[in-house]
Amino acid sequence: MPTPFAIVMTTCGDKANAETIAARLVEERLSACVQMFPIASVYRWEGAVQRANEWMLFCKIRSNDYANVEAAIRAAHTYSNPEIVEVAIENGAKDYLDWIASVTGGA
Repeated sequence: MPTPFAIVMTTCGDKANAETIAARLVEERLSACVQMFPIASVYRWEGAVQRANEWMLFCKIRSNDYANVEAAIRAAHTYSNPEIVEVAIENGAKDYLDWIASVTGGA
């Protein structure tokens, strides 16, 4: 049975933007935790194959906060068309999911 939680993934062009977005989401209680790690991306943009070093963010959220999370990411993001995708958390350790609930939203 799906949980009421999700992971939102986004990529940033530099560590400073990733840290800004992560801090905003946690400070505003939109995300319990944001994990950041450097990645190498290959993608098609404006008709050409591009390669870039980026920062991937995994943001643990309440699913019903997705619209607010997306808005907060867009407001702080430097990309004109950022990757922002939500993946449902189908299952997870109860104590971890309880922690997400306790530190996000209006709790």
